Amino acid sequence: MTHLRGLADEGYREFNGRIAATGYEMLGVRIPELRKYAKQLAAGTDDALVQYLDGGVGDKPFFEEVMLYGLVLAAAANRRRMPLEEVFCRFEALVPHFDSWAHVDVIVSDFKIFAKHRDEVFRRFLPLKAHSGEFAKRTFVIVLMDFFMNEEHIERTLKEFTEVEQGQYYVDMAIAWALSVALVKHPELTLPLLQRPVFSRFVHNKAIQKARESYRIAPEQKEYLNTLKIK
Repeated sequence: MTHLRGLADEGYREFNGRIAATGYEMLGVRIPELRKYAKQLAAGTDDALVQYLDGGVGDKPFFEEVMLYGLVLAAAANRRRMPLEEVFCRFEALVPHFDSWAHVDVIVSDFKIFAKHRDEVFRRFLPLKAHSGEFAKRTFVIVLMDFFMNEEHIERTLKEFTEVEQGQYYVDMAIAWALSVALVKHPELTLPLLQRPVFSRFVHNKAIQKARESYRIAPEQKEYLNTLKIK
């Protein structure tokens, strides 16, 4: 904690506090600094790493302590410092502590090892689809968006998106974001989901909005997408 406090930036704390929408108290440590520190901790001795991970995030952690724990776990997992099963167990124990889109999006994206074990990752994270927690469900969506948008998995991924219960803001925003990414990578498979449509009005229109904001989608396609908006 002393090291984290030394990295704190009051100006950034005020800025990030407005956008991260967290219930945790914030210190104001920037993500690059947290990643740098996480890599240092993940490169420590086996005993030191286990001691840190076994300590968890505590009862009343700061926003950055939850973030740091996830980044340390990801860095250690990517370095093969522990079996994949242990990675899953520790990650699953961390998910209930997520209370911000930033926790989910930043931490999930750092688990590069997941791309090498997609079948196991899908099986372990599938239960989150039906979880009542808003950020647990967002975790499921972001895992799919980050690691299952390839040719082999895209059809299953899109099907899973249609089956995630909608109505929670940060879940809906994640689905919309993921659909906009899918429109860039696999328009022929994604477009029919907006032509029917199959998502809530909010998710449907937000996905179109995000896709239209992308520089990777041609102007004529953006114009067509605009005609698919639900009034």
